[in-house]
Amino acid sequence: MHNERLSDEELELFVQYLHRFANHDVDIFLNLEAGDPEHPVYVMFGRDYPPVGEVSDYRRPFSDRRQPTSTADINDGG
Repeated sequence: MHNERLSDEELELFVQYLHRFANHDVDIFLNLEAGDPEHPVYVMFGRDYPPVGEVSDYRRPFSDRRQPTSTADINDGG
């Protein structure tokens, strides 16, 4: 297992892709296992289930920053 953090640029790109995925591809649900097979991360994406805990517990990354204005595909869900 790697204990290496994503750079700020990598994290921002990941979040942009996640927003795009959520805006275009999440119709029902998707359960994923990712990362090191010996220390996996389990992720659930969906719109049908209420969040676990309070909605206020969930933060929207980079919400305090101006959204990109580029017309590239990566930015259409950011």
